[in-house]
Amino acid sequence: MQSEHLSNLHPGWVVGGWLVAVAVTSALYVGGAGLGLVAPDSRAVLWVSVSMAGGFFAGGLLVGMRWSDAPILHGAAITLLSVLVWFLVLIFGGPEGVEPLSLVLGIILLQLVASCAGGWMGRRVTLGG
Repeated sequence: MQSEHLSNLHPGWVVGGWLVAVAVTSALYVGGAGLGLVAPDSRAVLWVSVSMAGGFFAGGLLVGMRWSDAPILHGAAITLLSVLVWFLVLIFGGPEGVEPLSLVLGIILLQLVASCAGGWMGRRVTLGG
């Protein structure tokens, strides 16, 4: 049984996992744009979602493999850090056009599911089963 306690949460791995998630998300999106998969219309949301799911899965996977205590809690903390960064960008003068709330909440939920699944998978790979 894994122990999902706050004492097992390591802030350094959360920040590192978030940085990896953002980097992989960016690489997937730019790669998709380079291959012509990103269209300038509403289909871009689909590729953003695919890129974000892959990136946050990779970030959670890294944390789950390297720090296998509380992988679900680490995944949730990675998503919480993403929400915190989003709020800071909005407060300190980010983009002028804000996306609809349903889209933002959907992307946050996608990040949560992907990073928790990645953390859980990383723990399973590390423990061999």
